[in-house]
Amino acid sequence: MTRQQVIRETGLPKVDYHCHISITEYSDPANPTIIAVSKEEFIADLQEAGIDKAVVLSDRRTSPEQVSEFCRQDPSRFIGFGYVNAVLHGMGEEVLRQRNELGLWGLKLYPCSDGYKPDDTHAFKVYEAASSIGMPIMFHHAGMPVQYDYLYHTDPAQIDVIAECFPELKIVLAHIGYPRVDETLYVARKHKNVYCDISWPYGDVKHPSFTYLLWKDLLTALNMGVMHKMIFGTDYPGVRQRPYVDMLMSINRYAPHSDLHLPMDKVSNMLDKNVQPLLP
Repeated sequence: MTRQQVIRETGLPKVDYHCHISITEYSDPANPTIIAVSKEEFIADLQEAGIDKAVVLSDRRTSPEQVSEFCRQDPSRFIGFGYVNAVLHGMGEEVLRQRNELGLWGLKLYPCSDGYKPDDTHAFKVYEAASSIGMPIMFHHAGMPVQYDYLYHTDPAQIDVIAECFPELKIVLAHIGYPRVDETLYVARKHKNVYCDISWPYGDVKHPSFTYLLWKDLLTALNMGVMHKMIFGTDYPGVRQRPYVDMLMSINRYAPHSDLHLPMDKVSNMLDKNVQPLLP
């Protein structure tokens, strides 16, 4: 498989929809490390991989103000996402402020880290505000190897409720919802407004099992008819764009039969075509 077969020329920008400028990396859960990158290093990594744009996410450590300032240095390349604790008072107004004053396009929420269920009605003001201005919401929708980040708060059944209550709200479920991938894909199948990104769902990205697990989960997405709702993301700088794209080139490596190969045009679409409804 060649790079050109994955990075096809379509006239659409190639996008990494899940990036940070600083991230806590948990390859070794007992010894987490913080990785940070400069704008120059970030751009160099994107260019090496043939990626045109990147979504830069806020969180409790990297504030919406910091992300806004970073993205304003190169607005043609970087798309900023804000952050709120959605169950706190006044967060609906804060969502509007982050769009209007900070110029942030989307919102990243961390229910498992902030200790609430996504379908808690106290969070509905945030969903209502985001929906009213066409602001996509990305949920951290995967397990975290931290004692107080409860899997209870990443149940796809809770997203099912939100997608039904706010049908115009564009929802992105990060990390394919691992370890609840099948249920997450089913929610994407059920609701037209739910997408999934493939950013760092598993453990050791360098182990061959990572490619196998991603092939298996994307094969499930293909079977369920939701490959067009899968979008490319890395969790940069924890995972760099070039090796992730290179991994996609060999995604069919462990397929036991050609009938089980993922169509490479559908794999390529994750980088550009699929993400179009979620871009400014």
